[in-house]
Amino acid sequence: HIDKYPSGFAVSGETFYVEYQRRLLRWRRGEPEWFDTGLVDIDLRANDDGPDHFILAVSGEIVYVGKRDGHLFRSLDSGNTWKDLTATLPLRFKHFNDIVFADSAVYVATDAGVLTSADGENWRTITDTVGTHTVIDRVTVDDITVYGAGDTGAYQLDHRGRWEQISPNVPSSVISVAVKGNRLYIL
Repeated sequence: HIDKYPSGFAVSGETFYVEYQRRLLRWRRGEPEWFDTGLVDIDLRANDDGPDHFILAVSGEIVYVGKRDGHLFRSLDSGNTWKDLTATLPLRFKHFNDIVFADSAVYVATDAGVLTSADGENWRTITDTVGTHTVIDRVTVDDITVYGAGDTGAYQLDHRGRWEQISPNVPSSVISVAVKGNRLYIL
């Protein structure tokens, strides 16, 4: 099985990352060709209902990649070297839903809940106000406020870093979420 078209895409400044044929490639404006970062996914199929591509997030030279097999990798040098962070994560899951940056923190949404870290080494699981791991399909950020949407509703992180439900209704399957001003848009 060979992918004909790129999938898993992220941009930081003038640096572009794309998954092509199960490899993560990088290209910077002015470079003559794509650079193979060495991150390869040999798992031919996604885990149960998981995405069939890398889940990517980039901020400056920091790159996070969630692979199909549930492994989380981080690069601090634009993809030249990689560290597998999976063993340090406090939550066990099958696949990634989304990864986003909010200021210096990264948020990793999985099929079992959401993890966050300010340094990529120390992780915590985000729960709601009663301690439940809320499953979020997509995460978005407006300034410093983090929002998420999943099958059980739309959420906002409160000042204590817990999910607070702001709407019990969302479409049956959340494909995308965005925020503009005081409105949350869910597709």
